[in-house]
Amino acid sequence: MDSRAASTNAGIPEFFSPDDCLITSFRRALANKQNIRVSTESLGNLALISARGEYFSDSPDLPGLLQLPLSKCRVSVLSEGDSGVYEDRVGRNVDELMWQTAFYVSKGRLMEGCHWNDVVQLDYWPNLTRLPATPDIFRILALFYKHPTSIFFASRLLKVPAGEMYQVYSAARAAGFARAINRKPEEPRLEPHRSQTLLSSLLSKLAGR
Repeated sequence: MDSRAASTNAGIPEFFSPDDCLITSFRRALANKQNIRVSTESLGNLALISARGEYFSDSPDLPGLLQLPLSKCRVSVLSEGDSGVYEDRVGRNVDELMWQTAFYVSKGRLMEGCHWNDVVQLDYWPNLTRLPATPDIFRILALFYKHPTSIFFASRLLKVPAGEMYQVYSAARAAGFARAINRKPEEPRLEPHRSQTLLSSLLSKLAGR
């Protein structure tokens, strides 16, 4: 669903869960300083190097990869040796990765954890030359940057479809550029990804007993 096809009534949003896509997987890795690889059958791979705040991808269709449900990709923890492959390479900023993932997955829906009545403050202006955008994104971000406003009121004031507001806000929140200033943020504990190498070692030891 295109963001402009969404309802203009900002009070009844559709939601998407960050747990059903790669957003929570990326958040878990970043929160626990883990380096991970996302592997797919036909859309290439992506590596997230948390300590450097960078990502690398050989995907021929990165938007397609980022929209995959977790059932269609494999997330694994990189070993120290595998992580070392990226030491001398220059990656892209992880903020861009989070923005893109939420933006493409949203399709006019609001990310769970966000609310239609959030009063939004834009703390950092994103580099939009490197990011997917919507037709009215400059007007939306300028309003949130200069005058923190609720999504509901901003949609009416700017005469922007609610779906576009949800898409931009979801992307900005996921990337850490924006926050709600009228309520405390919801910060669930993010468990680290399990290392398959460690798990295999433990299973081997148990099997040998």
